[in-house]
Amino acid sequence: MSIAPNTHRLLLEQGIKDSQLKASPLTYVWRGGSDGKVLSESLSESLARFGATTIFTRRSRLHAALYGLATGDLRPGKPAQVIEEVKISEVDVAAGMITAESGETYRADLIIGADGINSAVRAAVLLANSDSVNGVAPLLTGVAAYQCTVPIAVLRDDPSLDEPRTRFIFFPADEENLQVVAYHPEDDWVAQFEQSRSSIIKDIPAERAVQDFLEFHPSLQNLLTSATTRDVWRIRDLAQFPKWHSGKAILIGDAAHAVTPHFGQGCNIAIEDGEALGYFLRNLPSAVQIPAALESFETIRIPRAHMVQLACHRVGGLLTAEEQKNAGPFNYPEFVGKLYGYTSAENTWEALKVGTTSSV
Repeated sequence: MSIAPNTHRLLLEQGIKDSQLKASPLTYVWRGGSDGKVLSESLSESLARFGATTIFTRRSRLHAALYGLATGDLRPGKPAQVIEEVKISEVDVAAGMITAESGETYRADLIIGADGINSAVRAAVLLANSDSVNGVAPLLTGVAAYQCTVPIAVLRDDPSLDEPRTRFIFFPADEENLQVVAYHPEDDWVAQFEQSRSSIIKDIPAERAVQDFLEFHPSLQNLLTSATTRDVWRIRDLAQFPKWHSGKAILIGDAAHAVTPHFGQGCNIAIEDGEALGYFLRNLPSAVQIPAALESFETIRIPRAHMVQLACHRVGGLLTAEEQKNAGPFNYPEFVGKLYGYTSAENTWEALKVGTTSSV
């Protein structure tokens, strides 16, 4: 997975070091055409322009680092307690109560629904804000992606892989492995997705994976066959919601604004959400102030998330004709500046109060 410069900076400020993540920095950029030829190449400007680099790491390592940050005793406050294997049957946003299938109940001043695109909290929040839950279900994009890890030695042994291809992405997971993401229409997998009621189909045979990429260079096919396992992920996102909180519950991350992976921003804006929520909730004298804090949080986070969702739909060709007409031309440099130029919730909030910020 990729960690954008602004998010990388937030992690460093929290004490999460690149060495913990075994991170690989992005230092050079190639852009290729559909014919496989390199159209441009350049040094990455992210460090000079945004004060940090894009890095690549494994999702599991980032999870472990964040878990340690939340449950450790090196920071002020009471460490988080993690209760595993709890299946939620009901969420009462007015009472701040979650009921598990086992019958156990959990009460809190605030429920943070950071439970992903299949969020159990989202329906309760949306229903409390209106008389229906229309739009609560993830939206299908018609695209699936093979995801797998390949030993980096495969790349070193095949120099022809220096020619990148559209729909095929590979980047370092660490010093020894590549992360491969290969996009393809989901048509042949729809029935299996529906039957299994899962968005992931695991352990795809190498021969089957190659069939979807017969038009690609054998070197790229070799990446798929060299992987230890191959999984197919159904690519989905969410409709834009005008409000993410109700009563004593708030949605963040994919539960609030799942995006397609065209800019690799799903994890990044979720981390931004966490930093922003921490900023607005810190030092509150009592729970009475929580609703106002959530309103402030939404004021800066909703426009930014919607900006990213729209941009992903633009470059992914997912806009309807009417949406395309209303969206107008896409200013890529301006979008990148807004995306990576984000510094913190505090700076964004202060700029907003004096009228000098936009959707970032």
